[in-house]
Amino acid sequence: MKKVKLKITILFLIVSIFLSSSVNAALFIDDIGRTVNISSNPQRIISLAPNITEILFYLNLDNKVVAVTDFCNYPEGAKKKPGVGLLLSPDIEKIVSLKPDLVFATAEGNREDIVNNLQRFNINVYVLNPHSMEDILGEILHIGNITGQDGTARDKVKNLTNRIDAVKKKVASSRRVRVLYLVSHEPMISVGPGSFIHDIIEIAGGKNIFSQSLIRYPQVNMEEILSKDPEVIIAPPDVAESIRLWEKRWGDISAVRNKRVYSIETDIISRPGPRIVDGMEEIFKFIHGMSP
Repeated sequence: MKKVKLKITILFLIVSIFLSSSVNAALFIDDIGRTVNISSNPQRIISLAPNITEILFYLNLDNKVVAVTDFCNYPEGAKKKPGVGLLLSPDIEKIVSLKPDLVFATAEGNREDIVNNLQRFNINVYVLNPHSMEDILGEILHIGNITGQDGTARDKVKNLTNRIDAVKKKVASSRRVRVLYLVSHEPMISVGPGSFIHDIIEIAGGKNIFSQSLIRYPQVNMEEILSKDPEVIIAPPDVAESIRLWEKRWGDISAVRNKRVYSIETDIISRPGPRIVDGMEEIFKFIHGMSP
């Protein structure tokens, strides 16, 4: 009888512990289909990408961020956080030593083996993988939900959505302007469907000249660009300056001939976070010659 009572007591303790942990944790499916068990109110968060850091600060979670990557330079407070190395090769030992409740990573910026290594140390890693404006807004809501900032996230996303809708309304009846976005000059890399920059160009009233590309970031050549004759060219500052310096080579293109080559701050257009809406409004201004 005593043995039976002991077994029942042990079973009761196991069930109690399980139920207690279940109350304080929830299961989430991340963007690459992994199931992640996350505490209901994570207090120690590490970000492995600049866009994630920006979202966390945007949601007023900076007091819970214990470390970021060396590339996380916005907002200003992010520079004061301890660094855990580069996106592709973060310091696993340092991450483990910080005892995070949760690590946020990206599918395109962080290697799969990094995520796997962190899992071996029983560290919860939630992987994000946005490819459109809608995805980016969704990521803000997901992070808000995971971290207990649902209300803040909804309010912030509503504000961003209103700004996006204002732009969509203005371009609804406008002619689509042919736009070339160059990520780099040597080699010449542009953007295609499935990339959030393509999505932003289309939302802002442009027609991405490589909208038929089968890959997100196609390598292109001058002959293709000449044949598609973009009316507006947008690029990071160094690339835009190269185009201006090589005006003889680019001179037959409408955008160059009409001096419609524009530079945009790389971070606001290449990081899928809240500032992407600033980038969209900037592109709208380049295309239409006015603020939204």
